[in-house]
Amino acid sequence: MRLSVFILLSLTLTFSLSAELSKKEKLAAAAVVSATKSEIDKATKTAVDKEPENNKGPRLASIDVTGVDSELKKNIELHMPVSIPVCNAERGDVRQFFTTVKKHLRKASRALGYYDSEFQSGGSIIDGCWKLRLRITPGKPTKIVSQKIKVIGDGRSKPLFQKILSELPYKTGDVLNHQKYSDFKTQLSEAAQSLGYFDAEFEEHSIQVDPLRYQAKVVLILNTGKRYRYGKVTVDQKILSDAAMKKYLIIKEGETYSTVDLINQQQLLQRSGYYKLIKVDVLHQEAKGNRVPIAITLTSKKRNSYKFKVGYGSDTGGRISVEMNRRWTGSGGKQLKIKTQYAQTLSLISLQLVSPRKNPDDNSLVYNIDWKKDSNDDVVSRSINIGGKYTRKLESDWVQSASIGALLDKTQVEGEAETQTELLLFGVGLEKVKADNLIYPNDGWRLRFGLNLAAKALLSDQDVLQFRSHGKRVKQFGKGRLFARFDLGATLVDDVDRLPKSLRFFAGGGTSVRGYTFESLSEENDEGKAKGGRNLLALSLEYQHPINEQWSAAAFIDAGNAFNTWDDPELEVGVGFGARWRSPVGPVRIDIGFPRDDFSSPQLHLSVGSDL
Repeated sequence: MRLSVFILLSLTLTFSLSAELSKKEKLAAAAVVSATKSEIDKATKTAVDKEPENNKGPRLASIDVTGVDSELKKNIELHMPVSIPVCNAERGDVRQFFTTVKKHLRKASRALGYYDSEFQSGGSIIDGCWKLRLRITPGKPTKIVSQKIKVIGDGRSKPLFQKILSELPYKTGDVLNHQKYSDFKTQLSEAAQSLGYFDAEFEEHSIQVDPLRYQAKVVLILNTGKRYRYGKVTVDQKILSDAAMKKYLIIKEGETYSTVDLINQQQLLQRSGYYKLIKVDVLHQEAKGNRVPIAITLTSKKRNSYKFKVGYGSDTGGRISVEMNRRWTGSGGKQLKIKTQYAQTLSLISLQLVSPRKNPDDNSLVYNIDWKKDSNDDVVSRSINIGGKYTRKLESDWVQSASIGALLDKTQVEGEAETQTELLLFGVGLEKVKADNLIYPNDGWRLRFGLNLAAKALLSDQDVLQFRSHGKRVKQFGKGRLFARFDLGATLVDDVDRLPKSLRFFAGGGTSVRGYTFESLSEENDEGKAKGGRNLLALSLEYQHPINEQWSAAAFIDAGNAFNTWDDPELEVGVGFGARWRSPVGPVRIDIGFPRDDFSSPQLHLSVGSDL
């Protein structure tokens, strides 16, 4: 190993054998020296920090370290393990300084496998101040010739242990580094604790050093013993009934212990929204018969929370919203959410009653009453929707949903008579997101599919069958990221002009074809007003190139339209550029788009939200 390893001799990685050997004594030795746990623990300690600088105190002597490259020299000087003498120190103090320095550095060098390290020191007074010299000769390194590392006992086949053993600390021929041994040993111990093997112990643990041959052998054998299980699980809280609390308990008495389970349990209770402080205690001292009790203590949040928001988006215009969340309405744990919003394109009053299911983190049932005013420059809709939606997450991470809702709607296109619609809509959906980072992904995708049905035979005034899908893919491309997006929709209905606006398709805007204004692309009436279409197709390709850690530049091309027949969709194309800012609340996108045939009419789009 190159001398660059020697940088660590100035850190806290110290190790010593049962007796220090001089080079002469080593050549005379014929035995193999074993480093036991007690000897390692005794030798390992934190280096003494350098005295803090004090501009008003005495000047310190300078010290010149040679024998190592500039980087090593710099780090040794910065992390000198004892205090530097003052300029006018006595000669005896300087000698004591070097004695202490050599002692610390000798231990540190052995921790890195350099048992022959030599240190030559000296100094003189120049201009009234000590100029000290330290020359380091690392010597020949000790290398690994074998390592016997294994896990035995009941837990030997557990994936976590197998993963750790697949990446052993050394390879044959590596220079001995005692810290790797200590770190690997700690890794095995922590794995045993995390899986509930509380009685695990090392049957053998040593580094055997042959100082004559500069060779080392590592032996590390962990016996896991038996795995512990959860004992009695108690919960101290004052909000939910026992029946409701059981829905939030994922650790059960008698199941095998795992710290991952305990972390997931804590996070589930945090996500419930009821509690501001969650404490999960493992009562090791009360363990009996390989069962350890668990005590959960919960401190509730305030019952009501309020939010006031002011924002702007190019598609919605300015908006103001007020939200109230009643975190629990009773001992069953139901939550009431009320939201009011005023915006140029979408104003609403929404009431939601959220009922926790058997697995509340993956399943939910939401009852809703919504009043909305949804408008653009050409179409205005006023509607009331009363219904419910059930969602559940599968083991494959796909999220299924089923919904039913009574929709009462009045829609008017400019220049046309108002239409009234009464529909009982049944819906199903499927969605999945997979990404390396949900907010700023470099590799990920989202797919969403939905189907809505209404029938005259089921309390509706017309037959409607509608399919919607959305997909997005992001992939790292060179230094930047490449985005692809599609939106697809199709509707079977006798008279599209009688559809509520929420069931008509439009294109254009910051999340569609960015060369055009929000919802400006669709079928038009006789007065040239966009009235929506039966079908939708929109495609997008975008590249983002980083400028610095916070900002990126973007270039894109979009195509899409909403239309009534697939024979001639007449896709409109928009191109443009923009900027991306990694804000504390998520990505902020600023885009300027141009219609393909009219670069004199740019459109500005501003949006905030996850990239997927």
